[in-house]
Amino acid sequence: MPGVSARGLSHEERRQLAVNLTRVLSLYRSILDAYIIEFFTDSLWGTLPCSWQEALDGLNPPQLATLLLGMPGDGEVVRYRSVWPLTLLALKSTAYALAFNRTPGFQTPSEFLENPSQSSRLTAPFRKHVRPKKQHEIRRLGELVKKLSDLTGCTQVVDVGSGQGHLSRFMSLGLGLKVKSIEGDQRLVERAQHLDQELLQALEKEEKRNPQVVQIGSRRSPHHVVQWVDPRTRCEELLLPLEDSPQGGARLLLTGLHACGDLSVALLRHFSCCPEVEALASVGCCYMKLSDPGGYPLSQWVATLPGYELSYRLREGACHALEEYAQRLQKAGPGLRTHCYRAALETVIRHAQPKLRRPGVQGIPRVHELKIEEYVQRGLQRVGLDPQLPLNLAALRAHQAQENRVVAFFSLALLLAPLVETLILLDRLLYLQEQGFHSELLPIFSPELSPRNLVLVATKGPLGQAFSVLESEDS
Repeated sequence: MPGVSARGLSHEERRQLAVNLTRVLSLYRSILDAYIIEFFTDSLWGTLPCSWQEALDGLNPPQLATLLLGMPGDGEVVRYRSVWPLTLLALKSTAYALAFNRTPGFQTPSEFLENPSQSSRLTAPFRKHVRPKKQHEIRRLGELVKKLSDLTGCTQVVDVGSGQGHLSRFMSLGLGLKVKSIEGDQRLVERAQHLDQELLQALEKEEKRNPQVVQIGSRRSPHHVVQWVDPRTRCEELLLPLEDSPQGGARLLLTGLHACGDLSVALLRHFSCCPEVEALASVGCCYMKLSDPGGYPLSQWVATLPGYELSYRLREGACHALEEYAQRLQKAGPGLRTHCYRAALETVIRHAQPKLRRPGVQGIPRVHELKIEEYVQRGLQRVGLDPQLPLNLAALRAHQAQENRVVAFFSLALLLAPLVETLILLDRLLYLQEQGFHSELLPIFSPELSPRNLVLVATKGPLGQAFSVLESEDS
């Protein structure tokens, strides 16, 4: 999907992009703020301009993927069946033009060409217990961190929100970095320590079989710490060196793979406020968990713009996987009807109990095999209502007939969602720039594997062309 290159924008260009984004998001906020489960209760289709309704009505899922999301299937030719209104074409063009380009410098992860389940760039011990998505992520981010550490002279890497320690293990035992691994969940830390020992044993066996290929003699496991990192306060544990540096002080590199919500904000603040921290490589996620205020906005510039506010719904929508949903549309699987079924269920819930709105409905298995009335009955039971309530089958059938409209409205919201993520990440770039630091965003993961694939890289000294080296597939 085309867009703005996140790299190389001047300070003024970043500011102007923020202005443009807030203006566009203000124009289309009603679409982004809408909950698809309220499609029928709030008559969402009727909120669209009539000309948009005419253009989108009747489009099947593959046509939506091709014409609206701009993601045609292999070999597919884009053909409009009618003349679209200029306002809808303008929305589509604007969504493409203002979002950060998330396409990395490689078309397909070369590591999975031989086997889609095993990265050829990781040896077998590092792949154990790690899914392909995570294999791709730890290799790409780990190698970027290694390169950035070498360029900035950092003596220690701190992996914040490290979970089971897959990234920390690869950086320490695979790349030879000194790594402190910080995680707030004691159970995850215990699991990480167990996996450390398991990996060490596997590597020792590999070294005995082939000492020329595997050499782990000078490498050591990451140092694990159980610690919650508060974005509002300085975390001394995070800054403590693992050992005394002969130069008299540790130079730290902070990293976090999909640091959730405020955790990514904590990394930014520790980088900007702590002299021990020399570099940062952070991939954020779960924007809906950002504190409000506190987590967004961070920059003075964005905070002054009219319409900068991002509701929970907008931030939650920015976490959806646009490329993955486009693939689902192209396949036109029956699972797409879940949106329509859930929206129909909401009408029944509110008729039975008007004050009960948007209740969480635990996943109902094999939705695509159920008739709509069967789904509604199971859904009523899940939210504590009588599943034998009398149902208006004619109304449910009428809702089901609008399945493609529901999918079309949801696709419109997804088309705009990358603009929200762009504004959040742009705010972070501007914040660091206001502090006098150099920062860039690099798309390092395949977006089909990892939707949150932009890593924010920051340093306290100029690196110039080094950022292009960090982004390359062979880094």
